[in-house]
Amino acid sequence: MDAQLLAPLTQLTALSQSLFLSLSQQPSQKQLLPPPLSAFVAVDARLQTALTTAAAHQRRQARIVALQQELGEIDAQWHAVCEALEEGRKVLEDIVREGDERIECIRKAKEAAIPYPELLAYAQSLSAFTSAPPGVTMPEPGAVGPVPLFFPPFPNEEKMRRGRLNVERPLGGLEETHSVRAPEPSPPPVRPRERPGVNPYRHDTRPQQAVFDLDLDLNPDL
Repeated sequence: MDAQLLAPLTQLTALSQSLFLSLSQQPSQKQLLPPPLSAFVAVDARLQTALTTAAAHQRRQARIVALQQELGEIDAQWHAVCEALEEGRKVLEDIVREGDERIECIRKAKEAAIPYPELLAYAQSLSAFTSAPPGVTMPEPGAVGPVPLFFPPFPNEEKMRRGRLNVERPLGGLEETHSVRAPEPSPPPVRPRERPGVNPYRHDTRPQQAVFDLDLDLNPDL
């Protein structure tokens, strides 16, 4: 682009210098012919074309700069979208992994499912030691009759009189005590540690303190 602008400018400069030299020469000097007018017109046309091309080039360059800025913004948005997609992919991987674990647990639960007859039989075997169904009347204490199918869900007085976990002796009457467990052995006596470098047979030469005999009894009559 610079060459297109410099070529007509150089020609215009040369024509202008030739014109000024022809106008400023003395009569005694050799007469120089001025450049023809058509040369100026042709150079002016080429310069106008070059200026028009330069203006179009500047507009295109401004458009290119604007497009570059727009591409930079789009690139930043694209990077943000990629980061969001990466975070979403990680979250979806966690969800899929959790779903796979749940499906595996469901499959194992189906494989280890207990048949209904066996489950009902197990519940019936436990029902004798749990709460009775609603509407079942319990026999009176001391009444003679068939053994009930269901037992109260709470311990009776005899079980409550027994010790922890119903394995100790029943509680006695008043002023009756008994051991609930074996006595623990007393810890062995701890021998006092001697200071290093001290003769154990050395006599105690420390001064004896005076006996402090002061009766602090505030109730001497008792």
